[in-house]
Amino acid sequence: MLTIGDLAHRTGVSRRMLRHWEAEGLLSPAGVDPATGYRRYAPAQAGRVHAISALRSLGFGLDAIRDLLDPTLTTPRLLESLRARENELARRIEADRVALGEVQRRLRSIEEGLQMTTRTLQLHPLPPTRLAQLSTSVRDESEIGHAVVDLSAQVRTRMAADGRPWDGSVVRTYEAAPGHGPITVTVGIEMPDGEPPAGLAASVLAAEPEGASITYDGALTDEADAWRALDAALEPHGLVTGSRYRVLVTPSTVTLQAPVTGAADCG
Repeated sequence: MLTIGDLAHRTGVSRRMLRHWEAEGLLSPAGVDPATGYRRYAPAQAGRVHAISALRSLGFGLDAIRDLLDPTLTTPRLLESLRARENELARRIEADRVALGEVQRRLRSIEEGLQMTTRTLQLHPLPPTRLAQLSTSVRDESEIGHAVVDLSAQVRTRMAADGRPWDGSVVRTYEAAPGHGPITVTVGIEMPDGEPPAGLAASVLAAEPEGASITYDGALTDEADAWRALDAALEPHGLVTGSRYRVLVTPSTVTLQAPVTGAADCG
């Protein structure tokens, strides 16, 4: 007869797990010493432990294992359990395939952004810009995308209602309040002079004496990754970005702009 320690040593399964399987009705000692309460196992029970371990490695739960090791298990029931597990694994593989595709997309986005930033990075003052705009406030960066979509639709509607010609070019800005406060999101159109369309407010983006910009051909796959690429490109120059962030969108390009300052100044 084997002690629980002997069985654990032979099978590579911990004593704690053997006790757990016993509590779940999967493994019963061949005998229990009435005086000490110590469990004793027959050497052949190592085979059952290996069978349980093998089924666990295939992802079967303890309830399913209890059924699969039941000596009264019928072939139809066995096939049903195996097919259910097959379907579960197939769904997991498909989910992993989708997740892998998303990870690969993000990798390409970041790598392409770094290459584009290296080619198009410019350090120059940012000019003042007069806008006809709409603004809203969000709590963190994860909400910016939805706010931009909503504001863009409103700007489009107001431009159409006012009968103004428009090619779809917009200026977006993001400005965070000090101390990780709310972020003000603005979507507008450049308006050098005149009154803004009804429902849009006039404002002026202040000039920035020191700034950086990068330009992408076509739409951005992931704007957050593009900002990360800009930050990475500024590091060798000892510069960091600061509010207020600008995104200039035309039918053919997207330009990211931000004021910059020396990294040492932010220390």
